[in-house]
Amino acid sequence: MPNILVAVAEGRLTAAATAWIEVALFDGALAIDATVGNGYDALFLAHRVGPTGKVLGFDVQKAALAGAREILKFVGTIDRVALIHDSHSRLADYLPAGATIEGAMFNLGYLPRGNRKIITQPDTTVMALASVLEHLADGGRVTLLVYRGHEGGAAEYKEVRQFLEQMPGEEWIVEELASTSDSPVAPRLFRVRRRRDTTI
Repeated sequence: MPNILVAVAEGRLTAAATAWIEVALFDGALAIDATVGNGYDALFLAHRVGPTGKVLGFDVQKAALAGAREILKFVGTIDRVALIHDSHSRLADYLPAGATIEGAMFNLGYLPRGNRKIITQPDTTVMALASVLEHLADGGRVTLLVYRGHEGGAAEYKEVRQFLEQMPGEEWIVEELASTSDSPVAPRLFRVRRRRDTTI
């Protein structure tokens, strides 16, 4: 099992997520936005995968996808993103045959300025994470920003952490970052990286 390294982020957790994951992305890469929400992660990923790359973005709310589509159209990167109205737990159904994922971002909880009763669920989140990890490239990276302050958030954090604790440490490196203003209800950021195969 991996030893989950716990540290304090120097700045915002969102910045710690994007700065870390962009290292794994390049022109032509395949990336996943597992929770499109307001569209900012999809926009970031679209820039990082370049003109020949692809982003698959998932959300169960049409309003989230519509908002993201407008942002992506405005900046001219909509052609790099497939916005999918479905649960991220079924993301494997949308992957091209033999596809390898270079990076994926999860921003859990509810849609900002949306219905706070519609939240990501522990079971579907873990299913989606398992699918991503199954198809993740050597050196590929995944971020999960978990919000613990809303109803259901603490339970989702617990489930995600328990899942990550079971992953084999010889294959995975897992970090957990707290903010400088950490508290029992403050968000946490998980960063997961597949070790590169050095036996080849």
